[in-house]
Amino acid sequence: MRTLFVAAFFARIPAMAAPLVFTLYVVGELDGTYTQAGVLAATTTLGIAIGAPWRGRAIDRIGLRRAVLPSIVAVAVLYPLATVVEYAWLIPISFLMGIFLIPIFSIVRLSLTVMVDQDQRRTAFSADSVLAEGSFIIGPAVGALIVTQAGGGPALITIGVCEAIAGALFLWLDPPTRSEPKPVEDGAEDPFDGQWISVPLVFLFLISAGTMVALIATDLGIVSQLRELDAVGSVGITYGLWGLSSLLGGLLYGALNTSIRPTYLLLALGLTTIPVGLGGEVWSLSLWVIPTGFLCAPTMTAAGEWIAKLVPERRRGEAMGWQGTAFTLGGAASSPFIGAAIDGVGAWGAFVVGGSVATLIALLALFGQMIPRWRPSPELATIDGTPR
Repeated sequence: MRTLFVAAFFARIPAMAAPLVFTLYVVGELDGTYTQAGVLAATTTLGIAIGAPWRGRAIDRIGLRRAVLPSIVAVAVLYPLATVVEYAWLIPISFLMGIFLIPIFSIVRLSLTVMVDQDQRRTAFSADSVLAEGSFIIGPAVGALIVTQAGGGPALITIGVCEAIAGALFLWLDPPTRSEPKPVEDGAEDPFDGQWISVPLVFLFLISAGTMVALIATDLGIVSQLRELDAVGSVGITYGLWGLSSLLGGLLYGALNTSIRPTYLLLALGLTTIPVGLGGEVWSLSLWVIPTGFLCAPTMTAAGEWIAKLVPERRRGEAMGWQGTAFTLGGAASSPFIGAAIDGVGAWGAFVVGGSVATLIALLALFGQMIPRWRPSPELATIDGTPR
């Protein structure tokens, strides 16, 4: 399991660096606009939203190695190809990059559900969230450094090579993604096809999307607030406290002996996001982001933990893929509205809009789960999907 964590940490770094590097490449070396860079980000997001469930289902049905091999070939070809084509060709290329993105999130979470007992999954998922935060901190910084030192083209090639190496590393490790001896063969009938989908699971996907809305709102709000204060140079202080509080929250949640419903965590996350805009100075803004940061990793961890409880093992790969899609769509759908709020009323509008949407989603899920037939019953999910 330690080897899996180390591999996931390094494998996520190039994936975290890719969006920033693509933006700098389009704006700097292609003399494009930020709008054009945004179009590429949107097409990649669409590809990820479509590809994540498909990749997860492929892992469920044909195994990790056969599912990941096409992704290794794709990233090894697409990233170098992106450096020699005109902008118009980058749109379909970026879409394919999203489709064939190596599903690190799904692989790690699936492996943890098999390698770790259910009463320890919370700790394992929290540890993975903490390491993912570390990759998020390092990836963009490394990508920006390569761009400034060598250029956008070499940076994209480096990312493609590193992602291919990361995929090959997972092929070599071949971590277990199920406790059963072998996956369902191609063309064979899956007796659990469609039966794993439930209303409580849909609520968890909705909660995952709401979590990303709060994170995007905080991300954009911090930058715009610091620009209003003419203190963009202090972004490291605010982001540092935000990230460190998230790391601390993930560690403490992993140490708990009991599970907290993600509905409650999202409600707290939304409510703590709304007042962040009250920070009128760098120091006060940095203090206001600590509570919301403290809840980030636990909310994401709890959602994954409950999905693993509710879904039979044979369909968890696809379920984790749909959670990745929910994260992606939550961020993509909320960004324009949050940006419009910033343009309309100022930086504080980002925190109010994002926090309010997250709070409303949490309340919707909370009231929905009060209906007996929609109340989650994780104790019913077993390896073969049959009730206990």
